[in-house]
Parts: sequence; structure tokens; C-alpha cells
Amino acid sequence: MAIKIGVDTGGTHTDVVLVDQEREIFHTLKVPTTPSNLSDGILNGVKKILERAELPFEEVAHFVYGTTYVTNIIVEQKSVDVGLITTQGFRDILAIGRATRKENIYDINWRPQDPIVPRRHRLTVRERINAEGEIEVPLDEESVREAFANLQAAGIRSVAVCLLHSYLNPMHEQRLKQIAAEDYPELAVSISSEIVREFREYERSSTTAINAYVMRSMRDHLDDLSAALSRRGVPGQPYIMRGNGGIMSFKRGKDVPVAITHSGPVAGIVGARLLASRAGFENIVTFDMGGTSSDIALLAAGENGVTTRSKLAGYPVLMPVIDLVTIGAGGGSIAQVDSGDRLQVGPRSASSVPGPMCYDQGGTEVAITDANLFTGRLNADYFLAGARKINVDRSIQGLAEIGKRLGLTITEAALGIIDIAESHMTNAIKLVSVQRGLDPRDFTLVAFGGAGPLHGAALADALGMRSVLIPPAPGNVSASGLLCAEVRQDAVRTVVRQLRSLNPDYLQETVADLLADVSAKLRGDGVRAEDQQAILSSDLRYAGQSHDLNIPVAMDGFDNAGIETVVQRFVDQHKQLFGYTIDNREVELVNLRISAFGNRPGLPWPLRAAATSPAEPVGTRLVTHRVTDGPTEWPIYRFESLGVGSAIQGPAIVEYPGSTLVVPPGWEAKYDALMNAVLSK
Repeated sequence: MAIKIGVDTGGTHTDVVLVDQEREIFHTLKVPTTPSNLSDGILNGVKKILERAELPFEEVAHFVYGTTYVTNIIVEQKSVDVGLITTQGFRDILAIGRATRKENIYDINWRPQDPIVPRRHRLTVRERINAEGEIEVPLDEESVREAFANLQAAGIRSVAVCLLHSYLNPMHEQRLKQIAAEDYPELAVSISSEIVREFREYERSSTTAINAYVMRSMRDHLDDLSAALSRRGVPGQPYIMRGNGGIMSFKRGKDVPVAITHSGPVAGIVGARLLASRAGFENIVTFDMGGTSSDIALLAAGENGVTTRSKLAGYPVLMPVIDLVTIGAGGGSIAQVDSGDRLQVGPRSASSVPGPMCYDQGGTEVAITDANLFTGRLNADYFLAGARKINVDRSIQGLAEIGKRLGLTITEAALGIIDIAESHMTNAIKLVSVQRGLDPRDFTLVAFGGAGPLHGAALADALGMRSVLIPPAPGNVSASGLLCAEVRQDAVRTVVRQLRSLNPDYLQETVADLLADVSAKLRGDGVRAEDQQAILSSDLRYAGQSHDLNIPVAMDGFDNAGIETVVQRFVDQHKQLFGYTIDNREVELVNLRISAFGNRPGLPWPLRAAATSPAEPVGTRLVTHRVTDGPTEWPIYRFESLGVGSAIQGPAIVEYPGSTLVVPPGWEAKYDALMNAVLSK
């Protein structure tokens, strides 16, 4: 049997999806995340969902995992013993960084971020490779052994190695790794030429250092989870979501854990894009609101917006990652009154333990969930389909305290919390649209996550967006997205030469080398050669510029005529983005990039039967909303009772097993063949 399980571990809940397309089985589940040992919550969820489906562990053929674990390690600055070895004279590259290091140059209180590796653990070796890849100073192996010995004596267990210009010639880095394996086998060593073979020393050093920083913890976690699955009889190789929107094996993930940044949120974007495309929406803004944060991404023309200039907790990461914005506004985000008697919401979260006050687990701070519960948008008796009992009185108690400090009624305090949270979300959507010269009114908002559908229509109203799409099982879109991602590998090679001056044969040979590299990695992850496909692109700029644009290139597009085509594509895109061209400047090829994929799995969401009668509410509830004059009776619907073609007029609420949809007055929701709710004014 072909049972597939996707598990997405967030800060508050762990989402599990089980799919068996042959038997038309589709189950979703949310269980509390267990921060002390993530594997406990994961295995608890897998066990429960298999019991619900009456299936054994042994029939699981495909297991994919998404997690914020790597991100959390960096964000929380957990104490990790990590060292850095670099070329003599470049010890302080992580501290120096770039000339422009702060967003607001007028902020007199700004202080530089501490480097991820402290100076006492940053050591150098004698060697030098120049910008042509030629060896100017041979590697002094005695200085290498001295550096490793000093780091080991200092208690270091993981070491990043980033030597000058090793992206062109990795020989010295490879020798350092070999020496470590022979003489210091207890050290985990990350070399930059295997992590990211691309120029820009600061960003490459930062990326390699982050990889070393999280490597030990991620290896232990994946080994623990893999062993636990194996003990329960789950066969085969488990996979994990990468930040680029593809998946890779646990084995490869342990070597390149920096590639797993934003793993969970990216899975939601992948799933949302495929669902929206199937529904006929190619230009979308995804809005994923969970218990701890909200993640927003813009996708134009159905393409994942991938960037190689992302940051993780302020540290640059030189890896392909789907471009997204994360803000501290989730269902568990805490509302508080500051010393100036101003109401603030987020970024701190109550997480799953103790959680919002209504969880009645000892939490003493009001969260967005408490405000949604008090205003009637959430059902205390059907929270997570009744799996979690919540206490409205505790929410009232906390909201009353906030109202007292601000001179507001409980209702005004609750609505104020929701208003502030939604303003943060609206501004985040503007970051990925308006501030990039794009009109959000030309896009459809795809709202999901446990709390996303509660706020989707309100955000669309604030931005003038005409439509909102709510996926089926909106609280589990990230876990579902894991099951429709293909195995993916990326490779890059820095060139930095005038494109027209390059020999086409040299370019084609470089492309062939890159293709062989990613193809071998795909085969290692179980993708047969005949099932592989690849796309080629190039980073181009005018000579003298410091920024570049990524331009697609045909796989055989570097003959003489093809080079002119690539140059013209760059000129056209530069004109579109910046409004001008520089006709007297040559175009430089900065990087060549290959992305290779396995076959894309089918969509995990099953087709539903057409509705045989108009939708009928299961009851009504008093709901307080800004667009109504005080509490009013709203009809309440259950998702399970709806079918394809069901139409619901606002005001109304639709309760899903893992989420709740608010359809405000003036909006209508219609359900399509995959049971997406398409909201329109």
C-alpha cells in the first residue's frame, strides 16, 4: 500500500496528514508540539492518525518532515560550541560584515549583532588562493593541526571552514576536512565548498558557520526521529523539506542542515501554490498564520519566488530559499500593556505550553486566541474538533485586566487586540507587494494555518484584494504541502567574467559539471536518472554593479546566438525593474545555477462529491465584529457537511477540524472541486 505521511512541527502544534490515494484516504490531525523532545510529539501524532485510519506503521511508504527546528536554534541563540577556521588575515570577517549593516542609519541606539562564532573560537591557517583559483601560498598543514587542536581543547565539537576563494579551488578546504577526519574524528566539520560554492566571503562564511552551528543538534534530532520510526516498522528513507521548496533525505539533511531553514513555512507555500494554481489563481499572496508566527510570501505567475539573499535571525544565508516574510503574529502572540499604557501584540508567543490563557495550563498572559474566543469567532466546544478543552472564563479574566489598565470595556480590548494584530499582518503583506512595486489588488490572498482563515477576509478588505482562497484542511496545509514536493538539489558556480568574452565550450562544460553534481545527489536520494529534470539560470549584472539579476537559460543556451539571447533577456528585465539600461557597459556573468528535480507527486487532496442540497448551519452564535453594531447572531457551518458547489453568504462562520473560517458581511464563500473556499466580495 502507498501510505504517505507528512508531519509539520511548529512552535505550538504538530500537524500530521495521512494520504492513501489508492483507497481515497485523507486524514488530518493536530497534536501539541513537545519542545523538550520534538520526536515525542511527532510519533504521538503519527500513532494517532494511523489508529484513526486503522492502518499499521509498516504500510507507511513515504514519510516527509517539515520543521522550524533549525530556525529556532539560531533565533533562540542556544549555546552551541562552534568554531571557524579561515585564511590568515580574515579572522574577523564575521564581525566586519558589510559596510551597510543597519536598516536605519539614524538609529543612535543601534549596536552590531554579535557574530555567530565568538572571536576566541575564530582561528586562521596559513594558505592563500587568489581570485583566479591559483595557489599563491601552499597550505601549512602544521597550522591546520594546531587550529584543530586548539578548538578541540576549548571544547568545540563543530567547526566551520571557509578559506579565501575556495569556491574557485576547494583543494585546501578538502585537505582540512581530510586532516580532521584522520586526526580529529570527533569534530563535525562543515567546509564552505560543499555547503555553498559561491563568492562573497562574508555571506559564504556566515552560511557555513550557521551550518556548523546547527549540525550537531540537527544530526541528533534526525537520528533520533529516524531510529524511532524504524523501531516502529516504518520502512524506507524519510525525507525533510528544504528552504528551496524541495525535499531531501534525512541523510543529506544531516550534512547540510542550513538548507532546512524555514522548512515548515516553505511547505505551506508549496501546497498553497499548487492548490491555487488548480483553482485558476496564478498570482497569489500566501498568508500562513499558526500559533507562534505568520509567514507571508508573494508568488507571481505561479512561480515560487526563490532568493539566495535571505537572512536567518539577522545572519545572511547564501542558499536558495523561497522568499518569505515572517512576523511574530500568531494565535499565541501575547497582548500586553507597556509602560506607556499602549497596547502591544506580539512578537512574544505563549507557545503551546503554557499557551493562551484559555488553554488553562497556567498561562497568565492574553493572546490573540483569547480575543478571537471572546468575540465568538472561535467555538470553545469545537476547538481542534473538540480535542482541546478551553476555558472562556480565563480569557475574560485576562481581557478584563487589559481593559481596566486602558480604560476600555472587555469587548473593546478584544477588538483592539485583533485590530493591532491585523495591522501587523497587513503591513507584512505590503512588504512583499507594495514595497516591491506590486499592487496587492492584482493578487489573490491564500489564507491558511490554524488561525489564517480567521483573519483572511479582513486583511483582503484592508488591502483592497478582491478574492481570498481558503484551502481544504487549512490548518494542515504545510503538512499536506510536504507530500506534493519533489526531491530537489541545487548547485552554483561563480564565474564573474564578461559574458560575451567567455568561450561557449567552457560554459557548456561548466554546466555539464554542475549537472553531474546535482544528478549524483538526486540518485543518492532515490531519484532514478530517467526521472530527473533540470533548469539552468544565470546571475547577470552590468560591469561595475554589485547586484545581479537571475535570468533563465535553456540547457543548451550558451552557443554564440544563445549568449546574445541571454544578454537581451537581462537588458529587458533590468529595464523593467529599474527603468533604465546602460548601453555602454558589458554584461557580466556572475554565477551559473542548476536546479534539478525528481518527479512531482500528485496532489494529496481528494476530490469531494457535489453538494446535494444547500448548506445548512448547525446553529448560531453571538459574534462581535467591527463591521456590525455590537454582537449579532451568525450562522455556524461545519466543513464536513459541505460539498462541492456549496455557497455561504456572510456573515457566517465555518468550523474546520483544525481551523475556523470567518466570512464577514458582504463576502460570499463558494467551494470548488477540491473543497477550496473561494471568497469574493
